[in-house]
Amino acid sequence: MKPVDQTKLHNPPINGNCMNAAFASILELDIEDIPRFEDMTETEWYPKLLRWLEGIGFHLIRWDQEIYLPSYFIANGPSQRRVEHSVVYRGTKMVHDPHPSRAGLEKITSVWALLPLNPAPYNQSLQWTQKACH
Repeated sequence: MKPVDQTKLHNPPINGNCMNAAFASILELDIEDIPRFEDMTETEWYPKLLRWLEGIGFHLIRWDQEIYLPSYFIANGPSQRRVEHSVVYRGTKMVHDPHPSRAGLEKITSVWALLPLNPAPYNQSLQWTQKACH
């Protein structure tokens, strides 16, 4: 995980790009490498997000509740600024808020995790784990 800050703040009619920054952080990409989902309509951004993630080798798993995962994940919910916001968590700890305030969420309303479509690229770390267990 490489913390990436949002480059656009929510200021209607402009949508902020905290979600893009959260994905960029987890994937260790530059924010410019993430499609501008914040500029898409309410009905088009989510299907395009899913297609983009599939194109780079991931499936999005979504829970519409507060849960905690051992890996990095995106937590969504209202911020103190009374707008929907996205931050990065690992376990029960927020590890990055892409907003300059770093205030986090008032509560978690949904959680998004990335599942690799092909786990084979991770086999090197699996081999290390097997050696460590012997």
